[in-house]
Amino acid sequence: MKMIHIFLAAVALTIAACSDPLPAPPSAPALLSAQTWNIQYSPGMPAHPIPADGGWYFDFPAARCGGADVCSVHYVTTPVKMSVRPNTQVEAIFQITTTGTPVFNYQLNPNNTCDYPAHARLYLQRMGDDLSGQGEYEFYRWFSNEVAYQLAAGSSRLTAALTPGQWTSVFGKKGDYDVAATALFAQALQLLGNVGLVFGGGCFYGHGVNVSGGTARFTLNHYSITEF
Repeated sequence: MKMIHIFLAAVALTIAACSDPLPAPPSAPALLSAQTWNIQYSPGMPAHPIPADGGWYFDFPAARCGGADVCSVHYVTTPVKMSVRPNTQVEAIFQITTTGTPVFNYQLNPNNTCDYPAHARLYLQRMGDDLSGQGEYEFYRWFSNEVAYQLAAGSSRLTAALTPGQWTSVFGKKGDYDVAATALFAQALQLLGNVGLVFGGGCFYGHGVNVSGGTARFTLNHYSITEF
């Protein structure tokens, strides 16, 4: 078994020798502090989570937190430069602590009309994504589908194998949808540029969550990629 651990304190990337298209990052092993994780596309949120013992945390915002936009958290990612094989799994261990009786709101835009609770999911992104979702870029971002945690007070360990059927692309096609989707999922694994977590509900896995009626804190204790 080959372990590629992305810990909150340090990263140990072991990339197989000649056959892999990407070399090990020049900074490996490198510290993966809270400052190397990015809170993206999230109005009202800081650029990075906050360091904590053995990990980091952020607080879900209220809908109105001082800016003009509806505040919410969407993507929390860390950059990588790595190639992994399909016989690999991604794992995250985290907890959510609350005060009061918070409601996790996800219907933040008029086009989010689906009735599906707010969840956290694992996330992979291929290098070079232009975020358009058009053409082959539809298959640059991947979200764990059945492997997800409905947001509520508690602890979770999410583990998803890097097999095509476990992951969904930007417009909802699983990696085994057809031959093209499967090939582009495999290419994404060879050219990973970011990994992390997304937050959303309703029709969209990563279109943001905020809270009302209380507070909620998300603490990440562990994130790893493991090859067998």
